[in-house]
Amino acid sequence: MTGVICLSLQTMQPTPVPPACVLCLGNFDGVHIAHRALMHTATKLRAHRSLDAVCGVFCFDPPSSDFLGAQAPAHLTTLPQKLSCFRDEGMEYAFLADFEALRSLSPERFLTEVLRDGCHCVAAVCGFNYRFGYRGAGTPDMIRKHLNIPVEVQNEICMDGDTVSSSKIRALLRKGDAEAAAKLLTLPYSITSKVLHGKALGRTWGFPTLNQAFPSRAIVPRHGVYVTDCILPDGTHRRGISNVGLRPTVDSDQAVNCETHLLDYEGTLYGKDVTVSFLRFVRPEMRFDSPEALRAQIERDLKTAKNY
Repeated sequence: MTGVICLSLQTMQPTPVPPACVLCLGNFDGVHIAHRALMHTATKLRAHRSLDAVCGVFCFDPPSSDFLGAQAPAHLTTLPQKLSCFRDEGMEYAFLADFEALRSLSPERFLTEVLRDGCHCVAAVCGFNYRFGYRGAGTPDMIRKHLNIPVEVQNEICMDGDTVSSSKIRALLRKGDAEAAAKLLTLPYSITSKVLHGKALGRTWGFPTLNQAFPSRAIVPRHGVYVTDCILPDGTHRRGISNVGLRPTVDSDQAVNCETHLLDYEGTLYGKDVTVSFLRFVRPEMRFDSPEALRAQIERDLKTAKNY
């Protein structure tokens, strides 16, 4: 099938398309509570209709939002994070589509050639605002009429008076409201990247840190200090205190990074992947008059992390 890859979410490897699929349709950046509701609906639809089919997700990789509008929005999740969430929600397959290869298809051709013939779609679930085909002319009602299959359309889901959306979560992270973002995501916003060599200043002050760059296209939350939960390469969790920003006291020319001190940990993790999850914003990034003043503030930040 041109422009679409079918992945098994058990092996994370390309696989032949199953004979029949119930598909969740969307972008799924963040895999937030509304996205997870779609997947729950898909499993119920399959059971209720007694469909001899697997459940899967159809989405674009990179997301279609990367190609629409003057400025692409930052990403809440990497592809591996997305796939892991799909699997956790009971999905069996992921169909990863190339937006550039499919964007010129009319809605009718997209439905017939991609969903029906390519993905073997026998039922679909999508959000109320889902659009597809050339210039987004396709609507959920067109899926039902053109393919003559069951289609469940999910109404908007609201929390605290606002529609749950990826753009809302990005806005919360840019404000530093990591806890509100985690409510919508169902888990804290996190990054996974390799630990880089830094200037080792923290180690000389008694606060060794892990230096990490944000993944390409990932959203950078509000600059400042956060209480974090860190997953080490061996799968263990450690509480951390992380600074997102430019380290203005010691290094004003450095690119934005994430610098984390792990509580109750000794060892080196250079070159290894560590996952940092942002739990709570503690304070804005600050410039201190001396390393001693910075060290005193770090002591206070560590106390906050221990008491979280």
